[in-house]
Amino acid sequence: MLIAVPLTDKEFDKHLEVCKTLGADIVELRVDMFENTKVEHVSKLIQKAHSVGLMTILTIRSEEEGGRKVENREELFEQVAPLSHYTDVELSSVSILSKVRDIVKAHNRTLIISYHNFSATPPRWILREVFRSARRWGADIVKIAVKANSYKDVAELLCIGKEEEGEKILISMGKMGSISRLAGFVFGSVISYAFIDKQVAEGQIHLEQMTKLRKLFYG
Repeated sequence: MLIAVPLTDKEFDKHLEVCKTLGADIVELRVDMFENTKVEHVSKLIQKAHSVGLMTILTIRSEEEGGRKVENREELFEQVAPLSHYTDVELSSVSILSKVRDIVKAHNRTLIISYHNFSATPPRWILREVFRSARRWGADIVKIAVKANSYKDVAELLCIGKEEEGEKILISMGKMGSISRLAGFVFGSVISYAFIDKQVAEGQIHLEQMTKLRKLFYG
């Protein structure tokens, strides 16, 4: 039951201290939202996070799944993924998926393969195929983040996720999906995402609240 907080490089030191103080376990470096994407800069920030006892997720989200174009994306995966505890790459990024997988595995790090749908929760058969496809590509953790347009959508994702073997991250985005960020742990979700400054995705819960709720419900 780990809590991650997405960060950019803006006021990184200040936000890192807040994450540590409020009880986060992981910081997700959203490099696609960075002002400076040079390898040396990103590597330095990862090392800073590690120095205060926080784990890291390296994420360079593709344009197709809600990110911003990063010209040196492949170079960053090559040089920085070996430093990070986790690396997140999209299932749809087929042109680089095997390369990123091989880099992460070669350095005994954890590969998150993710799927996002910002408008709806797809039918059950599509969600199941996402799990199968991500596992075939070598995912250590399958991350599914989809928009919930009803509470039924939330239940659908969590119940399907519970039936799938292996580690996973289950997120229903949107106001109705907010409950998944806490309840997901019951259904096998290993990481939830909180915020400290502003939400990266609708439905995220503030880190201070999230850590209190985790203690209340999970001890």
